[in-house]
Amino acid sequence: MARKYNLEVVERDLKKKANVLRAEGFVPAEVYGPALKENKHIAIAEKEMSRMLEKITEASLIDLDFGNEKVTVFLKTIQRHKVSDKPIHADFYIPAEGRKMTLNIPFEVEGDPIGVTRDNGVMEVVLFEIPVEILPKDVIEEIRIDVSNLEINQHITVADIAELIPENAKVLLDEDEVLVTINKKVVSVEDEENGEESAEPEVIEEKTEE
Repeated sequence: MARKYNLEVVERDLKKKANVLRAEGFVPAEVYGPALKENKHIAIAEKEMSRMLEKITEASLIDLDFGNEKVTVFLKTIQRHKVSDKPIHADFYIPAEGRKMTLNIPFEVEGDPIGVTRDNGVMEVVLFEIPVEILPKDVIEEIRIDVSNLEINQHITVADIAELIPENAKVLLDEDEVLVTINKKVVSVEDEENGEESAEPEVIEEKTEE
């Protein structure tokens, strides 16, 4: 189960324009989902929102704290300012209880493959997120796998992480989809030439007539 993050929010007065809210240091946001009869319009302190965005992913559970109640949601979209990169709008989703939802769980590797440290190979992480269908109660925040024993020409596929996926969840990828691979380092012709000692150029002297 993913850990929860708490975020204090207030109901938003729709008569107040979004630009005014932002000038006051708030981020306008919407909360929607099949469990709601109508969308909730909220505002969040921009500093709190920015701090939370540094920690969460699409698979993170967030408690929106209204003071008198808490609503558990997932962050679906975030809009940022083109220049400052500050959040300017957010959408949160409340899933239906007992119904699977589709989301991307972050995929991370840990350890140093011996194919890299011993054999000078190169590790390529092909996917950084795993799309799954999963019940909200089963959501995990990330999938981590140790790659220390991987040698050159070895790889990890979706089938290899099956035990790390919650039992009732379904990965939306083929079992033979490669997630991580260790490749032999490719040396270019230019690198090979630079690695060789340059030969002394042959000097051809013009033969003079006797």
